[in-house]
Amino acid sequence: MVDERRKYMRFGASISGEFQVRNTQTKGLLIADNFSRGGFKAILNHKIEQGATLDCEMTFPETIMPFFSAGKVVWVKDCDEDRSSKFDVGIELESMDPTERQFLVDYCYKKWNNSRVDSGKTEFDL
Repeated sequence: MVDERRKYMRFGASISGEFQVRNTQTKGLLIADNFSRGGFKAILNHKIEQGATLDCEMTFPETIMPFFSAGKVVWVKDCDEDRSSKFDVGIELESMDPTERQFLVDYCYKKWNNSRVDSGKTEFDL
């Protein structure tokens, strides 16, 4: 049995955007997915040190309105060899507008729920 360390349920939904490492000139692109109430996983095009704070601007695919968040990098991993210039990071959310956070949760839940319906799954796998 796998020991689950996560505090919150995770939802798969892909949202692209940009990031900047706070108090530096380091900027780049990100694709965020695997969202939870406490944070998300993202693929970055620059290696970032664990503990860095990222200011992120992302846009939902169905809208043109960006939303903003800030979070601390809690882990960093190199992606597969064929994507050697990309890095997986875990980001713990530190700040986000409450209305935008609720919109994000609703969006991710809707995407997750639709994917379960499309796959024929109607119950949680335990």
